[in-house]
Amino acid sequence: MRYILCVSIIFFTFTLNSKDFSFKSMGKTVRNEVTKFPDGGKFISFKHEGGFETDIAKYGTYNCHGSILYNKESTLENMFYACVNKDQNGDTYITMGKRKKGSEADRAVGQSEIIDGTGFWINYIGINCTYAIEYVDNIVFVPGKCKGLK
Repeated sequence: MRYILCVSIIFFTFTLNSKDFSFKSMGKTVRNEVTKFPDGGKFISFKHEGGFETDIAKYGTYNCHGSILYNKESTLENMFYACVNKDQNGDTYITMGKRKKGSEADRAVGQSEIIDGTGFWINYIGINCTYAIEYVDNIVFVPGKCKGLK
């Protein structure tokens, strides 16, 4: 009986402490500066801004800055970015991330990590997120899932 009680407590503790959540972001490309190389590759410095909503009743705004390096076949060589997200209560969290090497220019899968936060988001620092991104003209669509236990 004690064994069942201990297992139940451990299970519920891990379930209650789960930091998993899903999000959807939608925004626009504000800046997209391109340096083209003679071989056909290119370097892009970008800025996106928009809004987000989560399945944990948080929604707000975001601003992202980053850089992308594409090879002459227009596949990704390197991408690195940081985003500041501010929720409806004024609490913020910062993510840093990258996209998978070899992804296409207009759609891709990537990973990010919550590296800092205030208020509500302090407990989410260290959580890893996986997202998909799709561009339609200058509009950015980004659904994703964040997973982790603290």
